Amino acid sequence: MPYKMKKVDGYNVSGPSGTHAKNTSKGKAMAQMRLLRGVEHGMVPNVESSHYADGEGKRQRDEFHKRKRK
Repeated sequence: MPYKMKKVDGYNVSGPSGTHAKNTSKGKAMAQMRLLRGVEHGMVPNVESSHYADGEGKRQRDEFHKRKRK
């Protein structure tokens, strides 16, 4: 799908399903577009996050990949 970045008081990222980012920096807009294109082509974003201090995110990510391989 085509994702577009438009400069309006910052940068907006939009696609066929609507606007994904508004009034953001150019670097963040480009990163958002890379993420959207990657997800479209089968990439699974990393579930692990800083709020998973007990490693729960890593466990969830690993379980997801195990299910996907079967």
